[in-house]
Amino acid sequence: MRSRNSLIRERREAYRDARLIVIASEGKDTERIYFKALAKEYTNPRVHVHILERSEDEHNNSSPEHVLKQLYDYKSQYELEADDELWLVVDKDHWTEAMLSRVATECSQEVSMHMALSNPCFELWLLLHMEDAASLPPEEAKQWMENRRKSKNTDPYLKVRLRQKMGSYHESSYDALALIAHVEDAIERARALDKNPSDRWPQTLGTRVYILAESVMNRS
Repeated sequence: MRSRNSLIRERREAYRDARLIVIASEGKDTERIYFKALAKEYTNPRVHVHILERSEDEHNNSSPEHVLKQLYDYKSQYELEADDELWLVVDKDHWTEAMLSRVATECSQEVSMHMALSNPCFELWLLLHMEDAASLPPEEAKQWMENRRKSKNTDPYLKVRLRQKMGSYHESSYDALALIAHVEDAIERARALDKNPSDRWPQTLGTRVYILAESVMNRS
């Protein structure tokens, strides 16, 4: 069995000229599918994207605190360079302000740590590839923000709308490349929604995933 130090050396030899971007996400599949496709579409020898996956017994453990722990565990195992980035990708809708505040505070204390929160959820980021949320009528914008289910056994509003726009959508199976063809639009739309970028996360409808996307595309 190779030692930890040999694994570290191997990793740095393989990517010594590349900036490493490590992503840990709340969702088990949706974010992984998207960022794998984005990294492949924008392959760059100067950037290496590594997406962390949860073990089988932790698939349902998706709290921001646990996702942050994944990043800390990775950081403790591998030697990072000064320009490497660790990204926490989470949603606002299920979690309390207090929990998110604790996680955001921890991230702010580590130079390499970044939080890309979507309010209310990651599906907003996907929809921005096809729709401009800033031009929505007020009542429609309210429905996006509330993201409610019509009934107990139906999907939330944004997931339903995404399925309608794409024709087919499931968290574990969707055509990410069809969306990525419009990633430039999504970035500009998300940036326009980000009225207060100094806030730790969007307090209204918005997503900071655009900043991570730009980093993966080597444009940050």
